[in-house]
Amino acid sequence: MTRHQLFMSTILSTGMLLHAPVMAFAADTITKGAATTATSPISTAEMNDPRVAASSFVEHVNFARVALAMKNTDLAKQRLTQARNMVSVIQNSTVEQQRVTRLESGRIVYQYDTEYKYHYFPIQTGLVQVKEISNGSVWAKNDLAVTDADIVYLSLDLTDNKAATFINNAETAIAANNLKEADNQLAKLIDSVVTVDSKISMPADKARDNIALARNFLLGKNYDGARYALSHAGDALDEMQDSDDYKSQRKNIIAMRKDVAEMQARVTKKDPTALEQADKKMSKWWGELKSWSKEER
Repeated sequence: MTRHQLFMSTILSTGMLLHAPVMAFAADTITKGAATTATSPISTAEMNDPRVAASSFVEHVNFARVALAMKNTDLAKQRLTQARNMVSVIQNSTVEQQRVTRLESGRIVYQYDTEYKYHYFPIQTGLVQVKEISNGSVWAKNDLAVTDADIVYLSLDLTDNKAATFINNAETAIAANNLKEADNQLAKLIDSVVTVDSKISMPADKARDNIALARNFLLGKNYDGARYALSHAGDALDEMQDSDDYKSQRKNIIAMRKDVAEMQARVTKKDPTALEQADKKMSKWWGELKSWSKEER
């Protein structure tokens, strides 16, 4: 059996779903039962780019943790199925491709009983898309209060079988209704394959992405999340203001820093007018920071 044929057998046996344009001949053999185990089909991008699949893997595992915190075991199990599918996609690539660097992610801390506070949600280049979960979004105000939110850069190594082992352990814990242990297993999984790159210092990127993160928290009416993200954006702007790399933009940076501080104060007060102004103003800031980030490279 060729490598391609073996991989197709793995796809069908694990219940993976494919968009028709990827491998049309496989679509006819996927059973209706398989469709109920993973709610989202594997995209063309995930199949063709291990980096995209790695990003989706991190997202699914962390969404599963959020679902467990919300006592939604059905959703958690669906997310774990999808995470397992992403592992199969990634491990069909080269060893080099199974290692991913500089994966921009929202690092969010929720207030619930866990020994592992960080949750990672990879973001796309550009304004962050609102990510759906259950009957709301991960950015929206719900039962899980946000106690911190910022942007970090991750490195990911999926060259061994750690992921499958931890996912199996989490599923066993869910079956035993031990949701805290399931959360622990998934958090340990992330800790074992993910490294936060503390050496990357690109304040314009950090300011831009934290502003995008704050924008989506505001769209979800999650004022606490927006406040923390704006605080981290302000820290990055302070770093830019003190850096000689941005001498030509210092006046603009000072003005933006003042605007961000004012927006943060209004968000802290849960001023409803902040929502009305946020989209236009934050989009403007984001565009300016995107152009300034080129000066860092």
